[in-house]
Amino acid sequence: MRIVVGGLGRKTGKTALVCRMIGLTPERGWTAVKISDHAPPPGQAYTLEEELCPGDSGDTRRYLAAGAKRAYWLRGDVQAGLAELKAVLDESENWIVESGRAAKLLEHDFALLVVEPERIDDGKLLDLLGGGGQED
Repeated sequence: MRIVVGGLGRKTGKTALVCRMIGLTPERGWTAVKISDHAPPPGQAYTLEEELCPGDSGDTRRYLAAGAKRAYWLRGDVQAGLAELKAVLDESENWIVESGRAAKLLEHDFALLVVEPERIDDGKLLDLLGGGGQED
C-alpha cells in the first residue's frame, strides 16, 4: 500500500495521522518519509537521511515510535532527490509519505488531505488500510 498524506499547511496534524495509521497496522512494516523544504547542508541540493532512533520529538522519530519499520527525512530539492527516494520506496511494500506535493511526484494508492484530524475515526482508517493488515 502506498499512501501520501498532505495538509493545508504546517501544524495541521499530518504527522499525527501518519503515526496513527502506522500504529493501527504496524504489521505492515511501513516505511515512512517526511519531505520538507528545510535547507540541506551547504553545497548539497538535498539530503535523504534514515532515522534510526524512535522518540517523542521529530517527525521521523515519531514514525519509528509508532511502529514504522524504517523512517526517512528528505529535505531540500525534492526533484533532485526523487530518484533516490523512489529507490528507497521500491524496497518497501507499504509506505507513507508526508508531503502534499508528493501526490504529483509518486505513484500512490491513496492521497489523504488532513483538515480536521481529530474527526478521523480509527475504524475508517482500518477499513482504508485493509482491515488492520489483512490481505487486500
